[in-house]
Amino acid sequence: MKIILVCLCLFTVSASAQEFLNALDDNLTLATPNQTFRIDLSGLLDLELYAPETPAMGLLDTDDGLFFNPRLTLFLDLQATEHLHAHAQMRVDRGFDPGFAQDGRTSLDEYFIEWKPLEQSWINFRLGKFATSFGAWTERRLSWENPFITSPMAYNDMLPISDDAAVPLAGFAGRRHLPDNRRTWLPIIWGPSYASGASIFGQIGVFDYAFEIKNAALASAPRSWDIVENGWDSTTYTGRLGWRPSPEWNLGSSFSHGPYMMAESQSSLPAGSSFRDFNQTTFGIDGAWSHDQWQIWSELMTSRFEVPNIGAVRVVSGFLEAKRKLNAQWWLATRWNQSWFGDLPGTSTGWDNDGWRADFSLGYRFSRHLQAKLQYCIAERSGQDEEGDHLFAAQITVKF
Repeated sequence: MKIILVCLCLFTVSASAQEFLNALDDNLTLATPNQTFRIDLSGLLDLELYAPETPAMGLLDTDDGLFFNPRLTLFLDLQATEHLHAHAQMRVDRGFDPGFAQDGRTSLDEYFIEWKPLEQSWINFRLGKFATSFGAWTERRLSWENPFITSPMAYNDMLPISDDAAVPLAGFAGRRHLPDNRRTWLPIIWGPSYASGASIFGQIGVFDYAFEIKNAALASAPRSWDIVENGWDSTTYTGRLGWRPSPEWNLGSSFSHGPYMMAESQSSLPAGSSFRDFNQTTFGIDGAWSHDQWQIWSELMTSRFEVPNIGAVRVVSGFLEAKRKLNAQWWLATRWNQSWFGDLPGTSTGWDNDGWRADFSLGYRFSRHLQAKLQYCIAERSGQDEEGDHLFAAQITVKF
C-alpha cells in the first residue's frame, strides 16, 4: 500500500515540481568561472517494493511477503583542474542489499581520488574504495542506468561457500539441499564489490584497460571491503582488457585472483594452513552491442574456489540481457541467467544445483528526474530446490 501511494504522488508530479528539481540541480553545483575547480552534489532516491515467494531468491534478505526498501544515495564529486578528481558515495538504506539492516544504516560505500597525469586518457590512477573493474555490469549498476531492479545472477546468487569458517566434507556436500544463508555464504561477485585498493586504468585508441590491487576477493561480503575497518589481510589482483572496434560494440575479458577467506576463519582451518592459502580465481568475457532502439549485454565467467577440507570447486555463470526502447519514455528489458556447477572432488555429484533465472522489466521515464520500473523474476534449480522461484518488484527513482 505504501508504494502505491508513493506511486500516485510521483505520477502526478507537476511542472512546478520539475522546475524545482531543475533548480536544485543547478544549486548543488559550484564552480569557478573557468571550471578549473568544481564541486557537484547529486543523488538518487529509490523507493522499492519486493513481493517474493519465500525464502526469497538472491540477496533479498527477508521472510516477509512484502518488503519496502527506501534508499537515499548521495554523490559528492570534486574536480581540481582536469587532472585531479575525488568522489564519495554515501547511502542511507536498509542494508547494502535489501534487508541486511532492517532498522536502517548509513554508510560510505565508495570513496576515491583519481589522478590523470596526461592530457590524453592513456593512463589514470585511482586510490580508495571503489567498484571492481571485473566485467562490465558495474558500469550500469546504479538504479538510473540499470534497466532492472536486481543485479544479474552471477552478482547476487548465493553459493554454499563460506569465508568465516571451514566445514567438513559431509557438511559442505549437504549445503546444496539447504536454503541460502546470506549471512555467511558468498556469490561469485558480491554486487559491484566495493573493496579498497589502488587501480591503474586508461584508454589507448580502440583499447581500454584496468588493473587493480585490492584487499578483498570478488566474492567477499561488504563487511570485508573497507580498509579503515578491516585493514589489509589479503591481496586480490583484478584486471580487464577492453576492445571497442566500432561505436556499437564493446568487448572485454577479465580476470581476478586472491584469497577469499577472512582472518577470523583461521582457527577452523586445517593444521599448517593459513586463510591466505585459499583463493578465488575467476575469468570472464563480456560483450555489449547497441544500435537504434536496441541494447544488448552479455557476460560469461568461470570461478574456481579452493575450499578448506574439500579441494577446488568450479562454477560457470553468465547472462544475456536485452533492452528495447519503445519510445523516448518506455522500455522493455529481459535477461536470461544460467549457472552450472562442477562436481565435488573425487565424486560425480555437483557441489551445488544447476539453475537458471529469467528476469523481465518494464520501465517508464517521466522526465530527466523521475522514472519507474516493474520487474518479475522466475527461477528454477535442478534437484531439491529450497528457494522461492518467483519475485515481483517495483521501483521509483528520483534523480537530482
